[in-house]
Amino acid sequence: MSHRDFRNIVFDLDGTLVDSFPGIVASMNHAVSVIDPSLDLSDLKSQIGPPLPKMLLLMWPDLAEEVRASVLAEFRSDYNNRGYQFSVAYTGIPEALHQFRSSGITLFVLTNKPEAPTRKILSHLGLEAHFTRILSPDSMNPPLSSKSEGALHLVKAQRLVANETLLVGDSPDDLKAARAAGFSFMEASYGYGNFDEIVTNEAWFRLKSPSDLAKLIN
Repeated sequence: MSHRDFRNIVFDLDGTLVDSFPGIVASMNHAVSVIDPSLDLSDLKSQIGPPLPKMLLLMWPDLAEEVRASVLAEFRSDYNNRGYQFSVAYTGIPEALHQFRSSGITLFVLTNKPEAPTRKILSHLGLEAHFTRILSPDSMNPPLSSKSEGALHLVKAQRLVANETLLVGDSPDDLKAARAAGFSFMEASYGYGNFDEIVTNEAWFRLKSPSDLAKLIN
């Protein structure tokens, strides 16, 4: 497959463009130490992907709602002020984005992460200027309910042609969004997502490492 097949590429953020786990674990450790040090974080990495409230519910289904809400608030405060700075761009991603944009491909971000830390991460890493549109759930009012809704919004708002658009992501949520909008899909298999439970007869492209993204240019 060549990049010339696509005029638009929509990227997930966490686990696709950036390794945000160092910042997430730092701020989650902080939040748990403040709210309830007994809470188990051993399953944290495998739960990254869904919006944070859902992630905390999956991690601690029996925890009182008000305690989860307190952890969430403490996490967000620390992450927005400190934790986001620990995110790192995967090797080869900055160069690939620059080359894609230079070749005339329009780039977008579609993420479950709130807009403020998303933009802080991209700005901190010098990547924000590559993207025509950065779409988070709270970018809209009312907020987007899913990535699929976000993908459909991009189609309408940016006048994207489905068969000219590729979505790159690491989770089943990203695959669902691509299918909802009619986009081609590329799995960032180096990321956090788990596709093992998906039963499908359809094939999609897979990136074994972030540096493979640049090969689309050649």
